[in-house]
Amino acid sequence: MEVSTLLKNCFIVVDKPRGPPSAQVGNWVRDIVNVEKSGHIGTLDPAVSGVLIIALGKAVKLSKFLSGQDKEYVAIMQLHQKVNEDKIRSVFKQFTGNIEQMPPLRSAVAKRLRVRTIHRMEILDIKDKHVLFKVKCQGGTYIRKLIFDMGKKLGCGANMLELRRTQSGKVKENECFSIYEIKDAYWEYTEKNNPRKILKMLRSPEEMLDFLPIVKVKNSAIPSIAYGSPIYRKALVETYDFEKESFVRIYSEDNLFLCTAKIIDGSEMFAKIDVNLLDKDDFNKKWKDSKLQL
Repeated sequence: MEVSTLLKNCFIVVDKPRGPPSAQVGNWVRDIVNVEKSGHIGTLDPAVSGVLIIALGKAVKLSKFLSGQDKEYVAIMQLHQKVNEDKIRSVFKQFTGNIEQMPPLRSAVAKRLRVRTIHRMEILDIKDKHVLFKVKCQGGTYIRKLIFDMGKKLGCGANMLELRRTQSGKVKENECFSIYEIKDAYWEYTEKNNPRKILKMLRSPEEMLDFLPIVKVKNSAIPSIAYGSPIYRKALVETYDFEKESFVRIYSEDNLFLCTAKIIDGSEMFAKIDVNLLDKDDFNKKWKDSKLQL
């Protein structure tokens, strides 16, 4: 696929440095690759580094499917007093599984108690008052608050000294690119007519949303979908059975990714379009061109 086409609707994974806010990193990427719209998935505090997925173009509207995915971090917890190692390991076990968290005061979400799942925590090293550990958790978990709560349970208090996100969903840190690498790759594409590097960085919605089930429609339904019409059962290539309110990817018979859709499961209407990846202006132009040829 052409770079210009991909940039209208794709994702790029940045190795966020410590310092700038996540929104600033997203804006830098947007300006570097010369697109109108960008958005980041899973905010990282300015002092936190690591995996930050940036959505470009129409992919911004697809961000909701990725934001709640599991995350993995490596963190350093600083204890305010020395604590017996057995006690530390015991508290870590107590905070594995479902835990309750109150979002920090400075966070943008509603301040109400939430349940989050800590899938696993692994202590990598304990040295003096510092605990280096890895945690895999549900999206939306506040690691700074997790460390504060564990410190309270230990009876000595604790704060987060350092944090790095090593995985977001299925994307790992070895798949990230620095801002400088992205800038260099885009320069080679525009100035040297060499798209090789930038193509390796751009990830399509098909790749990133591969966990959503696929529904195929007849090619004849493509124009109506382009204009935002619902998806009717008569347009389906085969019979599908999905739970109401669930989301699917809609593909044409020729394997063109058309849109995401929410299942309605009516007698005639099968689903409503959620995020449309087609451009009705393209269909208007094709229709006008065909009229001119007549």
